[in-house]
Amino acid sequence: MRDSVLDLINISQYAGDRADYTQGGGGNTSVKFDGGSKMLIKASGYRLVDIDERTAFVAVDRNKIKSYYESVDLSQKKDYEKESAEVSRDSVIAISGMETLRPSVEVGFHAILKKYVVHTHSVYANILACAEEGEKLAEKLFSDKDFGFIFLPYINPGFELTLAMKKKIEDYIEKTGKYPEVIFMKNHGLVVTGDYIDRVKSINTEVNETIREFFGLEDNFREVKLGAVEGGFVSETPLVRAFAEKNKIDKEMLDKTPLYPDQLVYLNNVLAHSPNTMVVSGAEVRYNADIKKATTLEETLAAYLYVVTAIKAANLKVATMNEKEVDFINNWEAEKYRRSVNA
Repeated sequence: MRDSVLDLINISQYAGDRADYTQGGGGNTSVKFDGGSKMLIKASGYRLVDIDERTAFVAVDRNKIKSYYESVDLSQKKDYEKESAEVSRDSVIAISGMETLRPSVEVGFHAILKKYVVHTHSVYANILACAEEGEKLAEKLFSDKDFGFIFLPYINPGFELTLAMKKKIEDYIEKTGKYPEVIFMKNHGLVVTGDYIDRVKSINTEVNETIREFFGLEDNFREVKLGAVEGGFVSETPLVRAFAEKNKIDKEMLDKTPLYPDQLVYLNNVLAHSPNTMVVSGAEVRYNADIKKATTLEETLAAYLYVVTAIKAANLKVATMNEKEVDFINNWEAEKYRRSVNA
């Protein structure tokens, strides 16, 4: 298993060491091992960069999870979200000397994909994922690439998303005869999967760079900076400061344009329940928190502003989550758990 752990660290550092790819505890990675019967996956609520040989990941019985989604009977009246979560937690394999954590909330779709999976909330991919015209632009940019891709509508994370992704993949294979290595998820993010680690990283980079270059965006998002002050930190990210000088950043603004789950989990929730943690005064955005939580909030805010600004600058229409979708995330037990880990 050690080689698989090193592979997990490899792809997690690749995706997690860039704020333009993942922010805070967002995104997840996985590696199958033992002939594909088992899987290592990021633990819920942790940052990808937290993963090392002893921390922030979980081993699961991949076959148990995969079999559940292949045989689930949808004709019964039951709480499938709860049932699938129980299957995932029951699939956890204890590792000697390691704390047993909870697998990522996305463990279901990781289980049905290929050996390596990199799921990010890239600011570039989310320009397409959060624009009404995103799917048409994806066709324009990627239809002639050697990797197949699919574009999913917004679907509640967890059980529903896994089933929808499974069906879309099967339909694509039947239509084209090849496996889609790239998956765009509307108002959510990007998934790249494959059997070779270097190819997965290469495709992920190509997808993001293609989008960035198409929109003529500078490669400067990684300039996410915080300055230490008494009791916390202040934003020194140029994008955030420039936006705050001309626009009011508050809960009303964020509630009006709900883009994706991470925004709700890390920003809206904080402003609703812990307003003193993130305080905006004019152009100053202050975080009364430790460095880890302040970084999560700053990265998430910067990504949100970047995506909205880029979509509007390109004269595209911002696609938002509806009230029912927002309510699901706000009340989903799995997301409450993720918030608690971050806290």
